[in-house]
Amino acid sequence: MEVNPVDERDVTIEDDHPAFRVHLWSQPYPNVHVPPERVGWWNHAYELTGCDVHDAIAWAQNNLAEGGQYTLSVCYRRDEGRLTAVRIAGTEPTRSDS
Repeated sequence: MEVNPVDERDVTIEDDHPAFRVHLWSQPYPNVHVPPERVGWWNHAYELTGCDVHDAIAWAQNNLAEGGQYTLSVCYRRDEGRLTAVRIAGTEPTRSDS
């Protein structure tokens, strides 16, 4: 972890009503003929609004399948309409750099 002081006046827009994306990751029941590392992952995506990050994390943890994982992102729309998702918690199990 690296920590540096900042000038908080550099923020030009604040949003007090964030939207979160939660991806709940799970694997199908194991097949005795397939090694666990070769079993794929499924995910279900949800948008959470009207909550803070602590509520979103609690919801994700409470809705995981057994042995599942979650990723949590905060989302915002850019001026041109594109959605940006910034991952703030969890690890996507399908990424090779995970």
